[in-house]
Amino acid sequence: MLGHDAAPWALKAEKLHKDYPGVTAVQQLDFTINSGVVHGFLGPNGAGKSTSLRMMCGLLRPTSGRVLVEGFDPVEQPFEVKSRVGLLPENPPLYRDMTVNEYLTFTARLHHVKNISSALERVLTLTNTTHVAHRLIGNLSKGYRQRVGIAQALVHDPSLVVLDEPTAGLDPESVVEVRALIKSLKKEKTVIFSSHLLHEVEEVCDTISIIAHGQLMAHGLLSDVRQQFGGQAHVEVEVAACSDEQASKLRKLPFVSALEIKRIPPQTHLHFLLNTKDEIRGELVRGLVTNGVDVLALSQKGPELEKIFLEVTRTRGEA
Repeated sequence: MLGHDAAPWALKAEKLHKDYPGVTAVQQLDFTINSGVVHGFLGPNGAGKSTSLRMMCGLLRPTSGRVLVEGFDPVEQPFEVKSRVGLLPENPPLYRDMTVNEYLTFTARLHHVKNISSALERVLTLTNTTHVAHRLIGNLSKGYRQRVGIAQALVHDPSLVVLDEPTAGLDPESVVEVRALIKSLKKEKTVIFSSHLLHEVEEVCDTISIIAHGQLMAHGLLSDVRQQFGGQAHVEVEVAACSDEQASKLRKLPFVSALEIKRIPPQTHLHFLLNTKDEIRGELVRGLVTNGVDVLALSQKGPELEKIFLEVTRTRGEA
């Protein structure tokens, strides 16, 4: 029997499969999510995300295969798993006629939390809801209700937190606060984070999985997925100045596919499209300096996650 000490990772799926009558929702998923990361779990509507998340949390039994949470099987060891997992569903199960304190106390008791007052103080502070602790949940704004939902997922101090669309429908200020909270959680926990906002995933997540039609299409570090599916690299360079003659020479560098110039006084911005995925920023800087261009700043940008997402899911749909 596996246990916590045997698992340096947070979650592992092994040939995870789920059939409904007449429909295959998830097909033979194999992946590992390391501890201490924010992991983005992505896919179009109907891809099998919610089914997968439910199996990860022990709320749904797989047809075949298994999930392991820190070495524990949700089917065979449900209490071990549920003590380690905190879940915020897309529609949080909030009791609107309870106050925030009453609801979190109720949730803490369900998880057999020993020191409830200390647990409530911790999650209320963490989610910035202390000042609404005595208000009815039904009277709170959507943003505060979402924070209460996150608080209930954290009240038993789980090591793995699963958040399904945690910023859906929130105002911009609440979105920023929830993102900051998610980033802070990975100091002590692993977070699996589902969202339709791909720019949000890029900002928050360290690793990602993309599923389509129930199948795993991409998995790993965000930077590795970019490199695998992203095609040519983009490099932005801020320079003091760049003449037409210098630009002509730069376009002839062997690794440059295209160069776009934007002159925004007092600086000039060069956008390079490179014909390789290799790390050649050093060569690019040498090429700039050799041609008499003073470099002020340089940054490499991978392709937008949205473009990768569409490419991966459409490719599968056409296969």
